[in-house]
Amino acid sequence: MPLSDRSIPPRTLLPIPPLLRVFAVPMLRDTLLVAAGVLLVSLVAGAARTMPLFLAPGVPARLALPFARAALFVSLEAALFVAPPIAAALAAARLVDRGEARAVFALGLSPRALVAGAWPVWLLVALAAASASAAWGREAQAPGRIVLELLHEGRAACVAASARRPEAPVAVEVPLASVSWVCLPGEAPRAVGALPTGQGAAFAARSIEPSTDLTSLRLSDLSIAVPEGEAHGPAYARVEEASIRGLVPLGRPSNLRAPLRAALMGMTAVVVAALAAFVVIARSMGGRAVALGIGLSGPAAALMVLSALERAPSPVAAYAGVAAAGLAAPLAGALLVRLAVTRRGAAG
Repeated sequence: MPLSDRSIPPRTLLPIPPLLRVFAVPMLRDTLLVAAGVLLVSLVAGAARTMPLFLAPGVPARLALPFARAALFVSLEAALFVAPPIAAALAAARLVDRGEARAVFALGLSPRALVAGAWPVWLLVALAAASASAAWGREAQAPGRIVLELLHEGRAACVAASARRPEAPVAVEVPLASVSWVCLPGEAPRAVGALPTGQGAAFAARSIEPSTDLTSLRLSDLSIAVPEGEAHGPAYARVEEASIRGLVPLGRPSNLRAPLRAALMGMTAVVVAALAAFVVIARSMGGRAVALGIGLSGPAAALMVLSALERAPSPVAAYAGVAAAGLAAPLAGALLVRLAVTRRGAAG
C-alpha cells in the first residue's frame, strides 16, 4: 500500500535548531523587512533631493550614475544599521506577548542565553552592516571622487554628442562642479566655468581634476579671461599647467577610514540590537509601540553622535561615543517605560 504524504516526515537541507527558530529566525526576517523599508525611504528621499539637478537642460542622464551609486551606498549603511535593533526589539516583544519567553524561561533558559544563542544571525548582521559601511566609507572619505567621476562622465557625454552632430557645438553641464564641457567642431573638449571672483571672470581648460578632499584643483591648458572693469581693462592669460589650492570644499570628508568605519558601524549595530532584545525580554516589555521605541532609540542616538563628529575634525577615539550613545539610549528608554508603568500602577 502506498504511503500517504502525511506519513513522510518533512526534511530540510539545513535543520534549524529550536533555539534559533524561537528568536533568531524571526529576528532575521524582521531585519530584512525593516531594512528594505528604510532603504526604500532613503532612496526616495535622495532621489527627491538630487532629481532637480539632473532634470536641468544640458545635463545628460548618464551623469546620474555616480549620484545613484553614492545614494545606494549611504542608504544601505543607514538601513543595515537601523534595522537590526528595531527588528531585534520587535521579535523579542512578540516572544513576550505570546508567552513564549515565559515558556523558554521555565525550561531553564535565561534572557542572556536566548539572545546569545542567536549568534549566527548576529554574525551575519555584523558582516552585512560592516560591508555597507565600508562601501560608503570609501566614498565619504574622498568626496572628490564623485566630482571627478562626474567630470569624466560629462566629458564623455560631450564627446558622444559631438560625434552624433559633428557640425554643431555641444555643451554639457556638470552638476556640483559648476562647469560645463564645451565641444566645438574640430576641437578637443574644454571645461568652461566662472571664476569665484565676482567680477565676471571665466576660465576654460582642457582637463580639470579635483583632489579627493575637494580643497584643490589641477588644470591643464588653462585660459583665463577677465572683462573690463572700472580700474582696469580686459585681461587674458594662458598657462600650460595650473594648481589652485585652499578651496572651500562642498562637504567635509569623513574622519574615519573605511575599515575603521566598517568595524565601528558593524559592531555597534550588533551590540545595540542585542541589548535592545535583552532589555525587552528581561523586562517583559510587550507591545509593538514600546519595542519600536526601544529599538529605534539606540541607532538614532548613535547616528546623531556620528553626524556631530563628522561635521568637524574629530579624533578617532571620540567615535567610541557612537557606540556609547547607542547603548545608553535603550537603557534610558527601558527606564522611562518602567517609571511610566510604576506611576500608572500607583495611580490605579
